[in-house]
Amino acid sequence: MTAFILTAIGITLAALLLAFMPLLRPRRSISYQRQAQNIHFARERIAELEEQLKNASISATDYEALKLEIETTLANDIDIDNASQEDDLPSQTGSNRGLIALLSVSIPLAAFAVYMLIGTPDATQQTAQFERPEQAEIDALIEGIEQRLQESPDDLEGWTLISRTYLSLGRYREAHDAYLRVLALGGEQASTYAALADATALMSNGEITPEAARYVERALELDADNQQALWLAGVASLQQGNQSQARVYWQKLLQRLDGMPEQQQELRDIMAQSLGTQESVTADVVTDNGPALTLRVSLDASLADSVSPNDLVFVIARAQNGPPAPLAVKRLRVSDLPLELTLSDADAMLEQLKLSKFANVVVRARISKSGQPIASSGDLQSGEQAVQTTHAERIDLTISELVE
Repeated sequence: MTAFILTAIGITLAALLLAFMPLLRPRRSISYQRQAQNIHFARERIAELEEQLKNASISATDYEALKLEIETTLANDIDIDNASQEDDLPSQTGSNRGLIALLSVSIPLAAFAVYMLIGTPDATQQTAQFERPEQAEIDALIEGIEQRLQESPDDLEGWTLISRTYLSLGRYREAHDAYLRVLALGGEQASTYAALADATALMSNGEITPEAARYVERALELDADNQQALWLAGVASLQQGNQSQARVYWQKLLQRLDGMPEQQQELRDIMAQSLGTQESVTADVVTDNGPALTLRVSLDASLADSVSPNDLVFVIARAQNGPPAPLAVKRLRVSDLPLELTLSDADAMLEQLKLSKFANVVVRARISKSGQPIASSGDLQSGEQAVQTTHAERIDLTISELVE
């Protein structure tokens, strides 16, 4: 894998981080196949440039300029939810990013965009454009961005990119420090304070610490309608036992999600579970989520001592014969197990990749020790079960296998 692909993954993580999340239905669908083709063509073109550089057909300066042009073109082409790269910078404070883009304390931002580039780790049919990067390659990506920032320490966009990349990879301390740099360079922006609060909370396993609370408060002072800050403020109130104040923040967030019925319903469900309210029972929000698979996820008792209650659990459905990207994803914690849940089109990451588009799927549950959805050594998982999307009976998934 070339340095370009590593950079492309980083750029994609930053550009798509707020879009490729479970439960979020993009306002505008994208072409999965077109992205794959563009990545493939970009690889070929970069390889040609490297060969020309090796043969001295072009200068190092020309090589870097052409390579940057290809990277920029690809990054601009992968444009999700009508959001430009400028929209992703800290100056953007009021964009409708959807509910799950705000839930990174209870649902940490994970690198689902990587699925779109490399596929799931256990997909039976892998293609060249979906090969899985090794840890060394991910490290090389980070080192490359860090090197650029050493050379251009005042590069606001670069710091924004690396802060989101750190966050997506679970490197919360580094994300926290990078967001402080974004704050210093970009000035006081509500979205920056909200992201900084998010990273700070994730450093403490989702607890809204006094430092995180200060950032949330400042974000709301700058923009009382900032969606991520409203979500975090509600979480903070709930952690303090102040359910009435949490309800105030989340009711306001519901209003900010006007025109996004599925995200509103998800928030209503969360409020019903955590506040004991009945927001989830509403006549004005009716959605057809197509086929639904009912699953019961449990942990084998013999493995109880090998996990932490806060370890993340990913329940994933993907096409049995089709693209390796997940069709539906839910994220839990070990403390939630055993749990019965439903996977439906509401859990899709992309409009054209969802359960209703396929007749046969495979489902699996995995406890991630790294906090990432991609399997790695030391993770625990269930066996993979193949079912039809019309399957009506409950599917039992028992997590009992160690990922070698």
